[in-house]
Amino acid sequence: MEIEHIIQQWYTLASSGDVSRGDIFFRFVAAWVAFNALYTSRHSDDIGDWDQVRSFAGELDAINRHRQLIDQDQSYQRAIQVLKEKGVGDLRRGYSRRIRNEYNFTEVASCLYQVRCNLFHGGKLPGNPRDERLVAASCEIVSKLIAPFLPTDH
Repeated sequence: MEIEHIIQQWYTLASSGDVSRGDIFFRFVAAWVAFNALYTSRHSDDIGDWDQVRSFAGELDAINRHRQLIDQDQSYQRAIQVLKEKGVGDLRRGYSRRIRNEYNFTEVASCLYQVRCNLFHGGKLPGNPRDERLVAASCEIVSKLIAPFLPTDH
């Protein structure tokens, strides 16, 4: 697909298109911004997003949250399976990031990060069923991962 078409599709969606059709994409972007703030605040010494995500994925609290969700939350389990089915292609390098063991949070985080990269760099489109499934699954995972790290009202 030509970059001009991708740019036009996103511009149309943002400016006058059917925003409800793109809602999952916008929800994922918002969830990722929250996730980005979380991992950056905890790993600001790491240079670059991927290093910060990887450091977060190595935290015991994050690993335990991920494992708890796999064991107790069916929608989280299904979302992991969507990412695991075919992996997530790295559009620039031409290979796929894969989840071999769903309990390995670094593998899951790697796929999440790749979905984010593909979306932010023009490699995901509303209306593409696979893209929508990957983005919806990623949104589900990120949203549930960050929930316990959110401040609570007292």
